[in-house]
Amino acid sequence: MKSKSWFAGLLLLTGSALADETVMEVIQLNNRPAEEVTTLLAPLLDSQDRVVQNGSSLIVKASPAKMDQIRTLIQKLDTRLSNLVISVLQTSNKTAAELNAEASIAASPNGIHMRGMVANTEDLKNRRQHQQIRTLEGQAARIQTGQVRPVQNYSVYSSPYGNSVSSDTQMIEASTGFAVTPRLAGQQVMIDIEPWSDQFQRNGQIETQSARTSIRANLGEWIEIAGNADTEQNHNQGFNSFNQSTRQNQLRILIKVDRAD
Repeated sequence: MKSKSWFAGLLLLTGSALADETVMEVIQLNNRPAEEVTTLLAPLLDSQDRVVQNGSSLIVKASPAKMDQIRTLIQKLDTRLSNLVISVLQTSNKTAAELNAEASIAASPNGIHMRGMVANTEDLKNRRQHQQIRTLEGQAARIQTGQVRPVQNYSVYSSPYGNSVSSDTQMIEASTGFAVTPRLAGQQVMIDIEPWSDQFQRNGQIETQSARTSIRANLGEWIEIAGNADTEQNHNQGFNSFNQSTRQNQLRILIKVDRAD
C-alpha cells in the first residue's frame, strides 16, 4: 500500500513538472511591428521556444522563467515610433557647412539680427526647391521625379492560315530619386539612402542605375547626399538628372532630419 502511494505521488510530481515545462501567452504590441520585434527576440530564444506573429500581437510559448525574460524585453522594445520630418533642399549657392553655420548663428543670442542679415544678402535667383516629407522612424520616405511614356508592344502569332501580328500600347514610367530611411540613435540619426535613376533608351527599354549607402548625422544637421557643383559634364544623365541642372545652375542635394513631435 505504501509503495502504491509513493508511485502515485511520483506520477503527480512528474505530471506537475511536465505541466510547468512550457506556458503560452499572447502579448499585445502597441507601437512596433510584430515582424521587427520577432527578429529582435530571435537571439534570446532556445530551440523549444516559439514566437508566432498574430497581427499586432505575438503568441509566445516558452518556459515560465524564459517567458518572464521575453515579456520584459518586449516591453523595452515596444517603444513609440517617433514622427520625423525629412527636408530636401536643392541649391546652387549653399553648402551643408554654410547652412549649418547659419542655423548656429540663428540660435545665438543675436540670432534674429544675424538671420535677417543672411536673408537680405541671399541671391534669390539661385534659390531652389525646398521639400519636406514626414515619415515614421524606420520607415522609408521616397522622393522622386520622372516621366511616363507610351511603349508599343508587338506580338506575332502563327496559325494554319499564316502569321498574324497584334500590338498594344503600354505606359512605362522612368523615374529618378532616392528612398531615405531614418533611425534615431540618441540625438543622432542613422540614414539609409537608396538612390536610383531610370533612363529611357531609343529601343523603348529602360536603363537603371541604383546604389545604397548609410550615413550618420546630428538631428537638424544638413548633409549633402548628391551634387555636381564641381563638374562640367552632361548633367542630365545618371543620378544627377534628379537635379535637373544646367552648367549655369549646378545644384547640390542636401537633406536633414528633424523630430516632428
